[in-house]
Amino acid sequence: MSLATGNSYTMGEKIGEGFFGVVYSCLDIWGNDLAAKVLKPIGTYEKVRSSAEAELRKLALLRHPHVTYVYDAFEFRDTFYIVTERCYCPLTQLFSLNPFNGLAWLIPIARCVLQAVHYLHLNQHAHQDIHLGNVFAAFAKDEMRPTEPGAIQFKLGDFGVAKLFGELDATNTRAEWMLPPEAIDPAEFGAIDYRIDLYHIGQLLLQFAFSRELRFSREEILSGRPREMALSLQAPYSFALEKALRRHVTFRTAGAMELWRDLHTPHAPALPNTTRS
Repeated sequence: MSLATGNSYTMGEKIGEGFFGVVYSCLDIWGNDLAAKVLKPIGTYEKVRSSAEAELRKLALLRHPHVTYVYDAFEFRDTFYIVTERCYCPLTQLFSLNPFNGLAWLIPIARCVLQAVHYLHLNQHAHQDIHLGNVFAAFAKDEMRPTEPGAIQFKLGDFGVAKLFGELDATNTRAEWMLPPEAIDPAEFGAIDYRIDLYHIGQLLLQFAFSRELRFSREEILSGRPREMALSLQAPYSFALEKALRRHVTFRTAGAMELWRDLHTPHAPALPNTTRS
């Protein structure tokens, strides 16, 4: 039972796992289908507790319709739990649909995710970990027809490595396959800033444009392979995504709202010199 809310939770099956935590389905006394993130005991008790409190503060501060909603957080037997709404599935599962047309999903997903990221950036936070496993399809429940799925929407989750703009650096924990160029070679591509999120969104949307999951090696990231693939797309996706995937930070899309506008630009402006992209 949570002392803060008086709510109790019945834990269900494991539904996901990340570097810092394992996620289980759970049900509260109101009958809400929720998700409980159980933080892994990485480091000392004090370090794990500090991580849990920091993530909770970020989720509470950054409440937005397209960010997974936090319901509760508590400690039980020296283990820390963060309870959020349970979404239907991460975007990774959409690629198993048959048939699957990623372009049909691209704009609805972009609209939701970009609104969430725009709000994060207004509040001086960078997510740093936007990928197919951290963006979720969710259904808005119809209380009068509770057995029906409801309307679909998309939400950004897992703020475990989100940082204030002033705290961003190359040492933050990131998966090798999603490192932006500036995290590998800041001297060449520029210092890490909030535009890391625009690069990651570019990677995410690129996969929907090609209707398949993509992984890039360090060499491919440094050589600009994601941008090259974006350039082969039809307008307006070619310009919008190549701009978000430019290797040099100063040439990259400046913000979430700009990327949304670029996705609706029918005729792309002239492209920059490819050697400095």
